[in-house]
Amino acid sequence: MNIQEKFKEIVSALQNELQEYGGLLHLFDRQQNCIIHQDPTGFLDINIDVDEQIAKLTHIREQREELVRQTAVAIGKPSDITLSSLTHTFQPEHQPLLRALIDEINDLITRTQRRTRQNRMLLAQCVESARQLLGVRNPGAMPGTYGAHGQIRTSYIQEKFTAAVA
Repeated sequence: MNIQEKFKEIVSALQNELQEYGGLLHLFDRQQNCIIHQDPTGFLDINIDVDEQIAKLTHIREQREELVRQTAVAIGKPSDITLSSLTHTFQPEHQPLLRALIDEINDLITRTQRRTRQNRMLLAQCVESARQLLGVRNPGAMPGTYGAHGQIRTSYIQEKFTAAVA
């Protein structure tokens, strides 16, 4: 086994993973834009793209993890070694590149998780606003929801909805 070739393969795998995380973050940005601009069709279309991107990213990450396992075993390290720990087995001049790629991927993971939470909160706020608006316009048409004690609540406080819309 040529350690230099394994280094190149791991760098290439990390670059691919980095690119795919960037693509996912871009889709989350587009998704957020659809939520803000109240574009349900665009939102649903982007959700399909997000699902496909997550599947692609999962596959690429699994390939990279398998490459790391194979490399570790080939050089006599445990198969469950982390890439960060494996970094120390490469030449000193190659280690900063690996660490930078790992750090950038970790940063993108954090950013995508943050954007996911933001999008969920925005979507929940939109749904709640729409529900409140329907309640103000036609209180009798509002479906029941579950109250704090698990019972179905069918009445709403009119002032609450008026204050929320005003």
